[in-house]
Amino acid sequence: MKVDRMVGLLSDLHHQHKLLLDLSVQKTEALKKNDIKVLDKLLSEENKCIQTIERIENDRVREVEVLLNTQGIVVDENPSLSQLLRFYNHEGQAKLIQVQNQLKQTIQQLQEQNELNHELTRQSLQFVNASLSLMEPKKPTANYRRPGQTTKQDGYQKSRSIFDSKA
Repeated sequence: MKVDRMVGLLSDLHHQHKLLLDLSVQKTEALKKNDIKVLDKLLSEENKCIQTIERIENDRVREVEVLLNTQGIVVDENPSLSQLLRFYNHEGQAKLIQVQNQLKQTIQQLQEQNELNHELTRQSLQFVNASLSLMEPKKPTANYRRPGQTTKQDGYQKSRSIFDSKA
């Protein structure tokens, strides 16, 4: 396999991850503004990027398997780039390592941005739950009363015993 093919696949992966990072930054702003329409659109675009990443990753794995099989090496479940480096010259290795490092850096930034978005989403849900609990009517507490004591509920008087059963 030519080094250019593998560099191209890794560059494509890097590009798609950069797009995901940009979408994640936009999602942070939409979360801050509570803009649900924009969030929905961004999630749709993210799904497209993820599908593209999966396709490119499958192509990369196939290419690695082909190279390793032609060398008579049994392929792991998910072959890595480090397994390939020994089959390339120093120039090819340098290109692959450079693209790999860029991809790792972008993925790290994406993880950090996603953690921020996760925290913002969690805080928004806490706020919504707190707001909803404030709007709920208070349930009466179970207090002991003397027999025959009446309480006012729903606009009329009721008399209730603790034991409401028939013998």
